[in-house]
Amino acid sequence: MDANLTLNSKTFTQRYSDKEGSLRQDITRGISLPENMLIKHQDYVDSATKRPGKQSALIFEYVKALSDGTLAVVARATLKVQSLTDTNVGATEIQAVLENVVQTIQEDDSGLDLDDEIFVNREQ
Repeated sequence: MDANLTLNSKTFTQRYSDKEGSLRQDITRGISLPENMLIKHQDYVDSATKRPGKQSALIFEYVKALSDGTLAVVARATLKVQSLTDTNVGATEIQAVLENVVQTIQEDDSGLDLDDEIFVNREQ
């Protein structure tokens, strides 16, 4: 993966990357108001099957000044993917699950465009 990533005209510049994850930031609104992109990986054990797996998370954070002037992460979105460690589990299964997420919130004619309904209006 490239160190710096451009998404919707924002450039997320890599601040660090190690075996546990990475941080990229877009600071076009100012150094104290970053938009953060984090990628993290860790092992886990599935609670139902007791089988080992890997989980990866893609996290976006939006920093903004609150009404009292303090800066805080005011919105955070996390996409976490868990997959069992097994020879029968690979990219096909992971990508199929991710495609369902994308199709649920995608705005164009191919998706359901339910991001506002789910995350803003809190509909079920």
